[in-house]
Amino acid sequence: MAASLARQFRPGWLLTILVAAALAVLVTLGTWQVQRLQWKLDLIERVEAGLAAEPLLLPGDMDAIRSLDRRPVTATGTLRFDLAFAKGSEQKGGIPGARLIVPLERDDGIPILVDLGWVPEPVSDHFGDSPEPDAALTGTLHLDHPRAKPPFRPANEPEFRRWFWLDTAALREWTGLSDLAVATLVRSPDGVERTPPIADPPAMTLSNDHLGYALTWYGLALGLFVIYLLMGRARAKEPQ
Repeated sequence: MAASLARQFRPGWLLTILVAAALAVLVTLGTWQVQRLQWKLDLIERVEAGLAAEPLLLPGDMDAIRSLDRRPVTATGTLRFDLAFAKGSEQKGGIPGARLIVPLERDDGIPILVDLGWVPEPVSDHFGDSPEPDAALTGTLHLDHPRAKPPFRPANEPEFRRWFWLDTAALREWTGLSDLAVATLVRSPDGVERTPPIADPPAMTLSNDHLGYALTWYGLALGLFVIYLLMGRARAKEPQ
């Protein structure tokens, strides 16, 4: 029977070893993506539940703040419009603009950046010369300060008050707020807003592409196995 099988299928040891190794890698990657899919679904469920919850008072210290990522919070303090800056570049209705970011100094906790919303260019028209005391804000907390510059992101231009990524160390030096939180409070809109700064309603921003990645890896594994079978059949027909 083995001799009969060899006459019908003869891929060769080298090809078999290479294909087996490649299949092991592809199946492992696919299985990893399935595991990531379950993790992401659990994360999305937690974030959706958090966004629907009642706002909490923003804690005073960074350790407590870290536990409230993507949760609605309230905060009071002094908005430092004299330290306002533009973040990134964003269009609304075809109009170029950016996010207006203003530090909030608090009596009951460390200062935090507040994303007040979108403003049109020139963004500098929305900067101020003096702080605004007794500000009361409601929004969603985001731990959105990366440890290093994200790929393909432009370099920050603090001299022009334009930041493309939130570099905490540089922002602490630029603002003079040495204990600035490693987080941003993204202001929630107060009804329908038509006058800048225009805040966006809290929304799910987490992408979930893991199922597609898993199907891709498994599909490549299946395709490779089919090619292996066809090559084994073709080689068996070659004269020895």
